[in-house]
Amino acid sequence: TRPLNAPELRRLVDYYLPLLVAAGDYALAIQPQVRGPQAKPGVNPWTQAITDADLAIQNYFEVATLARDPALGFFGEESAQSANTGYFPGDAETVMHHDTVNGTFLYQGQRDGWDIMLSISHAARLRSVISYMPARGVFYLAVDAIALTGQRDDPRLAAMRPLTLPPARRACLTYGAPGVVSALRPVFDAFDVVEDDDPARGLDNLNALFTGGISAFACQGGDMLDWGALAYVVQAAGGVVSRLDGSALESCFERFDPEHSEDLLVAANAAVHAEILDLLAAAS
Repeated sequence: TRPLNAPELRRLVDYYLPLLVAAGDYALAIQPQVRGPQAKPGVNPWTQAITDADLAIQNYFEVATLARDPALGFFGEESAQSANTGYFPGDAETVMHHDTVNGTFLYQGQRDGWDIMLSISHAARLRSVISYMPARGVFYLAVDAIALTGQRDDPRLAAMRPLTLPPARRACLTYGAPGVVSALRPVFDAFDVVEDDDPARGLDNLNALFTGGISAFACQGGDMLDWGALAYVVQAAGGVVSRLDGSALESCFERFDPEHSEDLLVAANAAVHAEILDLLAAAS
C-alpha cells in the first residue's frame, strides 16, 4: 500500500474545500423550490428524505474526483442511483466518502441544520472528515485527528483555526435510542431528533456539540457515514467517543466502513461521558 502522506492529504482537503462551498451555494439557491424523487426506503422521515440536491451534489463530487485522480475510490450515500459508480476502482487505496446532504429532512423543511460531508480514508483508516454547513457558512473538520474550523469566505486549510468544544448546556440529542432518552431525562434535556422534532429548538444535528448547544449525542444503529464520521471530528476536538456500552470505537475509525452502523455515545468531555454511562448502567 502506497502511503497517503500528510502533504498529499492536505492537498486533497484543500482541493475539496472550495467545492463544498460551491455545492452549498447551489443547494441554498434551490432550497426554496427544491423538489425530488419520491421518498426512498427508510424507517422514518429522516432516512426516507431525498431531493434533487442530493443527487446533483453527489454527481458534482463524483465528477470532481474523477477529474482530479481516477485512481481515487468514491462512495456516496446515493451511489446506487449514480451513473458514475462503475467508473471508480473497487480496490482503491484512498477513498472519498460522501454524504451529499446530511439532514435532507431538515433541508426539505427549509431549515439550516443540514451539512454536506466528505471523509477521506486510506488503507481503510479514516484520515479526514469535513462537515460544511452552507446555511451557516462554517466548516468543522479533522485532518489526521487535528480538529479545525473555518468560514465560507476563505475555504483553505491555511485559513482554518483550531476547533475546541465550548462549555455546553446539559442536553443530549439522540437518534433511535428511546432507552437512552428515558435514562437521561431526569438530569439531562434529552430528546430524539425524529420523535421530538422541534424546529424552534434548532438542535437537530450532532454539529451542535461544536457550538455548545448540546453536551452529548447518543444513538442506536447510527451510520458511520454521517454520525460516526462526525464523531471522529468531536474526538479530534477533545470530546470522548465510545459505543453505548462504553467500549472503544477506535476500530471503526481504523477500519472505516461507511455502510456500517454502530451504537454511539459522543460527549463533549470525559465527565459528561462518564455520567451518561453511569445513568445508562443504572437504568439497565
